[in-house]
Amino acid sequence: GGEGGGGECSVKPDVKKKKEDKNATRRWFDVSLPARHLYLGELEEDGHTTVEEEDTTPLLPLLCVPNRVLFPGETLPMHIYNPVIIQMLREVSARGKPVCICTDQRTGEEDFDEGGGGGRRRPNMSELAPFGTTADVVGIREEDSLWYSSCVVVKFLGRQRFQLLESFKRMNGLMDGRVKILPEELLPSLPLHLSPCPPHVRGSCLATQMLARSPECTVHTAVQLQRCRMRMQNSRLSDSLCQVPFWVFKLYDTDHLRERLMAEQQFLASSANLPEDIVGLSYWLTRRLPVDDKSKLHLLSINCPTQRVIKGLQILNDFSLLCCSDCDVEITRKEHIFSMSVDGPLASYVNPGGHVHDTLTVVESTNLRRQGRSSTEHSWFPGYKWTILCCRGCGSHKGWCFESTKRQLVPSKFFGLTRTGLVPRALPGTAQRES
Repeated sequence: GGEGGGGECSVKPDVKKKKEDKNATRRWFDVSLPARHLYLGELEEDGHTTVEEEDTTPLLPLLCVPNRVLFPGETLPMHIYNPVIIQMLREVSARGKPVCICTDQRTGEEDFDEGGGGGRRRPNMSELAPFGTTADVVGIREEDSLWYSSCVVVKFLGRQRFQLLESFKRMNGLMDGRVKILPEELLPSLPLHLSPCPPHVRGSCLATQMLARSPECTVHTAVQLQRCRMRMQNSRLSDSLCQVPFWVFKLYDTDHLRERLMAEQQFLASSANLPEDIVGLSYWLTRRLPVDDKSKLHLLSINCPTQRVIKGLQILNDFSLLCCSDCDVEITRKEHIFSMSVDGPLASYVNPGGHVHDTLTVVESTNLRRQGRSSTEHSWFPGYKWTILCCRGCGSHKGWCFESTKRQLVPSKFFGLTRTGLVPRALPGTAQRES
């Protein structure tokens, strides 16, 4: 009996050790890999940055992309097969010139040729989105193709918003656009006499210096400002003492908007890397929203970055479900969204056929069925095999199931859903808040 008891005691630590060893061998996926687009192969890197002066109207090459709205700071990978567009890319890459990425709003299958293989009718002005983004070629490689004379693998990086004023068709098949470079209209500093401080402390309060964004502001000043804000938040008399109520000031305050975004970290995942400036913050948010092209174009048209952030936060608050864009059946929920890339939960990837997919990563999904066999070929997430997913209701393509090929890799499984196959919805019986 004593030996049996001793035997049991000697087994339990071994089991516990095996579990610890198993957890120790787990390896979390490197989220920097998808953003590097390693599946494209080695590209000739080009680090130049092109910035046009605001409110100018340059004439630039126009590249029309269907089902895609590019934002500044966003990466767009593409496979180009059209020899005319390939020649244009050679020229802009050699001269260091930007390209205007514009959304082709045509939906007919006879017009669809996302890979730029040729034979597609060039869009008219009315068929192009009125807003777009200039982009630099940051990586390029030319290679042979099985179906076309040549192929160019390219990575674009969005730079500046523009409004399309006029489009021109060249004899060689290319298009140019007369565009207006849109300005970033920052909100002015709050006048000192409208400071959200009670009159009896307004003259001496160092917060007024911060509100005016004076260059004399120091770390000590910032601490004093934070203390002032805390006093204002706890003061019942603040609204009656200020010419501008504190809640109005707070609504447009950059720090407060960042705090609101931090509260959405389960959705936005990489909240620790939030940009400090309001312009960068607005693009960080808007390019991560799983909304349709019309909503993205509206966000792109807003000149005030503070308004872009407020509108983006409103969109975040207004939806809880993501449903099939064809039959409206529930596919996933907002709380299931997570990030598998430093670019965020929503990023663009391209397949060998040239089709660009805005892919949203989620941990759970429903009403989907697998189609075909799994494959590791051309996987956007190294170490994972993918399987096509279709909607159980209507059979339309909705994305892919990604499963790790190594037992130690975490997460072992997740889902990549194509943005164009989803539509945001509120929970049944939940009224959307007014803006």
